[in-house]
Amino acid sequence: MNPPQRVDIIVPCFNPRNGWEKILSTSIQKIKQGLPVDALGSVILVNDGSSTGITDEAIDALLGLTPEVKLIEYSKNKGKGFAVRTGVKSSDAEIQIYTDVDVPYVEESIIEFYNLLSQDKTDVVVASRGDSYYNSLSSFRRILSKSLRWLNGLLFGLKIKDTQGGLKGFNSKGKTVFLQTKVNRYLFDLEFIQKASKANLRMTAVDVQLKPDIILPSPSLTILLKELNNFVRLLFSR
Repeated sequence: MNPPQRVDIIVPCFNPRNGWEKILSTSIQKIKQGLPVDALGSVILVNDGSSTGITDEAIDALLGLTPEVKLIEYSKNKGKGFAVRTGVKSSDAEIQIYTDVDVPYVEESIIEFYNLLSQDKTDVVVASRGDSYYNSLSSFRRILSKSLRWLNGLLFGLKIKDTQGGLKGFNSKGKTVFLQTKVNRYLFDLEFIQKASKANLRMTAVDVQLKPDIILPSPSLTILLKELNNFVRLLFSR
């Protein structure tokens, strides 16, 4: 019997809330139990210039509970896109899946992503968010998120319009395209789906369920302005 394909889980992290290490460790153990034996390679935690939350005590506790963790860190915050690319570059597994440090979607979703990729049913798997996600948002963020989905279809012509779910996975073909992205902050996801569409990669959207205790704050005006600039740049580079 051939050994299972290995998967590395990439976890970007910036100023996480207290207790993040226990949340991440618990989720990784659930994921590991649902994967084939020896399928989980590394959990690549990328500290994106955090000023709070990432303490020696928290890291020691995490490593004690989850020895698969590999830490990458740098002192200056460079954005989620940069952090995820850094983690993906360091991975030598056949499959990469990235998620947020609070692992906001149920662990079964990550296991389903792995199964689709390891069985060669797709090159890229993308989280598709439903009512459990949108009902947890503020009115402003709900309007913002749904508006972006609409614009992704109208202006970019994307079949997969929900680009910002924060949970994605890919095989080696997807990894090659992902590492071609340039956006350093949140719209790197849109850039990736745009590039994957141009490359005619097989992409699958999977409905995911948000955990009930997840808090999703609205983005600041500064972030929105930066992302608007990225959106315009991506639009004109189609």
